[in-house]
Amino acid sequence: MIQIIVNAFIEKSETGAIVEVLYASADQDKVQAKYEKLVAQYPEHYLVIYDLPLDTNLNELPHYSSVLIGKEEFEEFSNLSP
Repeated sequence: MIQIIVNAFIEKSETGAIVEVLYASADQDKVQAKYEKLVAQYPEHYLVIYDLPLDTNLNELPHYSSVLIGKEEFEEFSNLSP
């Protein structure tokens, strides 16, 4: 199993949220230490630690990291692909 730290925030000039994976490790102590530093660094952001079992379809878990993208954004992104 590994853990990831996910950071979500809205930039002042943006209308949508940015969601990013900032850190990943199998060492829970390292994840916790990094999480505490990130919370101090980004007090306005939503930070969360997710447990991710290896070799698992994450969408079969009761809760997993995901992002909602609006239909217009998805269509715009899809049109950029070759």
